[in-house]
Amino acid sequence: MSQPPVVRVPKPARSSYQPHRVLAKNVLLQSQVKHFREMEKRLPPEHQSGIDSEKIETEGEAADYIRRVTQKLRQAGGRAQ
Repeated sequence: MSQPPVVRVPKPARSSYQPHRVLAKNVLLQSQVKHFREMEKRLPPEHQSGIDSEKIETEGEAADYIRRVTQKLRQAGGRAQ
């Protein structure tokens, strides 16, 4: 079986990430926060981040939340219920 072709993805511009930018201006990131919250709800309480995702207001806060939930998911072995 042949290998699939490699898709090269360019790095985003440094100006793409603005930690102080209001989250309301980034619909994709808002959706990601909602998705991660849904995954987090399935974790046992001791593996949840303790962050109220409804209070996330900036891209930086969203990035921190996603990073923490990702870490919690890995600690739980990726097994959300």
